[in-house]
Amino acid sequence: MIKLFSLKQQKKDGVDTSQQSGSNKKSSAAQLRIQKDINELNLPKTCQVDFPDPDDLLTFKLVICPDEGFYRGGRFVFNFKVGQGYPHDAPKVKCETMVYHPNIDLEGNVCLNILREDWKPVLTVNSIVYGLQYLFLILILK
Repeated sequence: MIKLFSLKQQKKDGVDTSQQSGSNKKSSAAQLRIQKDINELNLPKTCQVDFPDPDDLLTFKLVICPDEGFYRGGRFVFNFKVGQGYPHDAPKVKCETMVYHPNIDLEGNVCLNILREDWKPVLTVNSIVYGLQYLFLILILK
C-alpha cells in the first residue's frame, strides 16, 4: 500500500519511475512456479541437479546415480526444458545418456505417464525426479 502511494507521489513530483523499475524484470508464471518447485525440491541421495546457466531456471540437468538394482553404479543425465506453459504443460525431459532401458528410446525420449497423459498442474519437479528414479529401481522387483 505504501509503495503505491510513494509511486503516485513520485509521478506528481515529476520523477521518472520507469528507470527505477526497468532493472526489475517481470517474471512469467512458469518462472515463478519453477522457482517455487526448485526451492521445495527434496532430492534423494542418488540425485543431483545442475544449472548450467544460474539465471535460467527453466533449463537444467538432473543426474541420477542408482545405488541398487540392475543400473547400480551408472550415471544417467536428464535434460529438463520447462516451457512457458508450465505448470499446465509438463516439462520436456530427455535422457542424454545412451542406455538400454525399456522406458527410454534411442533418442532419449522418456516414457513416463506423468510426463504425458497423466500430467496435472499440481505435480512438481520433485514428482518427476522420483518418477525417473523409480524407472531405474523398478527392475529390482521383477
